[in-house]
Amino acid sequence: MRFGPKRGHVLYIFENFFKDFSLALIAAVIGVIQGDMDFLLNNVGVLVVVLFGPISRIVRYLTTFYSVDNEKLVIKTGLFNKSFMEIPVATVTTVDLSQGVLHQILGVYRLNVDNAGNMSSAGKKVRMTLSAQDAFMVRELLIQGRNGLDGFNFAAEEKNSERFKAAVSVEQSVTEEKLNQRNGKQIRVKPSQLVLMGLMKSKMTFFFQLIALIMTITAVFNISSERLSETASEVVVVMGIGFAATAAIAVVFLLAAVCGAAGALIRYYDFTVLDNGEAVKIQYGLFTKKGYVIQKNRISGFRYEQSFLMRLCGCGILQIFAIGYGSDGDSESSEEPILFPLISKNELSGVMSEILPEIKSEQEYVKPPKGSLHYFFCGFGFVFALAVLAVSVYFTATRPLCRHLWVVGVLPLLYSVLGRVMEYRNTGIYCCRDHISLSAGGFQKKTVFIKNAHVERVTAFGSKWKEKKEIVGLAVGCIAPASSANQKVKNVPLFCLKQVAEKMIY
Repeated sequence: MRFGPKRGHVLYIFENFFKDFSLALIAAVIGVIQGDMDFLLNNVGVLVVVLFGPISRIVRYLTTFYSVDNEKLVIKTGLFNKSFMEIPVATVTTVDLSQGVLHQILGVYRLNVDNAGNMSSAGKKVRMTLSAQDAFMVRELLIQGRNGLDGFNFAAEEKNSERFKAAVSVEQSVTEEKLNQRNGKQIRVKPSQLVLMGLMKSKMTFFFQLIALIMTITAVFNISSERLSETASEVVVVMGIGFAATAAIAVVFLLAAVCGAAGALIRYYDFTVLDNGEAVKIQYGLFTKKGYVIQKNRISGFRYEQSFLMRLCGCGILQIFAIGYGSDGDSESSEEPILFPLISKNELSGVMSEILPEIKSEQEYVKPPKGSLHYFFCGFGFVFALAVLAVSVYFTATRPLCRHLWVVGVLPLLYSVLGRVMEYRNTGIYCCRDHISLSAGGFQKKTVFIKNAHVERVTAFGSKWKEKKEIVGLAVGCIAPASSANQKVKNVPLFCLKQVAEKMIY
């Protein structure tokens, strides 16, 4: 059986519509509001920039061809700069389907294909937008052809071992249909949990998005800077600049919480985890539906993330390190590799050990040495907070209109100091026979658990002064998508390097 060579579905041109056509849309809206399109049509430079996204997308569609047989996947693309990619089907690790709103309406699927060659690299996944018939045909060809690989190929001699034979047997027997059988364990996340997750997540990304939105609105509706200045001045006169800034931050935080809750509910609607003991299936989405089947022997570990509010409530987000699931540096498929949107700390150990028996025991973390707190203040964030305080105090002392501006400078410094102290208290590392755990972070705490069998490297970093005090930072590399393949912990005792290195498989 063979597929192609064939182009993908024409929906490929429009599936990232806002990304590729955003400049053209903004230019058109501004022209309609102002009633004058000549500024665009008569300016060749602007026209080229505006149309670059749509034209490049169309060219990629017209010049890209896919073909698959029982041995290989071939992708040919390019108009002037041609590229040819050939991937042995035996190295394919995951083949997943996803659908956005337009995909569902038109009966089109997006295939996300990962192979063993880009496990820990920044290489992009292979993505194809195909009709339903073509998508299922390609998926069947790729899945049938990969039976000869265990997914990692750690050592040649392991191919003759019982472990390798068992892994291949599992790979051949586990299918999506089996996962959907009634004897599999199913966990469905309640909408209230999704809302709580959105409320309690970090809001820093939303702040930057809101600033960009405000700038766009002022440009589109031609709101003059003089008008904004007058409005801001009136508010400052009434409230004072310090309290006005504090009120603005509070309003933005409230908006971020509401939008975060709504966004989480829409994005992860009907979040369901199916576990049959050999593989895990994760599916979710309201407008964009996604589904992933992850072999347990390909899971490298877990990450447990907690915002400050989550820590107060004793819960957090459990994420997973697995090839083919999660962000890999490609903006077209960025997503959080979530396994459970909200899980209590008391349930964490049991859930992880049920999925990966290797991660079932804990011992006391090795903490940063006493007297190492000041090393956590060595960074750009703390220096920047000091600079903001100095500027705010200067304007408070020299400008009558800027009374109470020092409040704006104190808040970032206080946040930075508390964050560094919390980072010192949260930092730790431990190693046992089967896995390594790293704990780090200030207000946003992150704890990772990595199977020793999937650790590729360990690197120590730090200054000469730290080295004399036998204090180092450690970076542990594991088999995972590029965004998760390098986990770090700062300012731990030097002997931790030896402990981690002894657990690696050479």
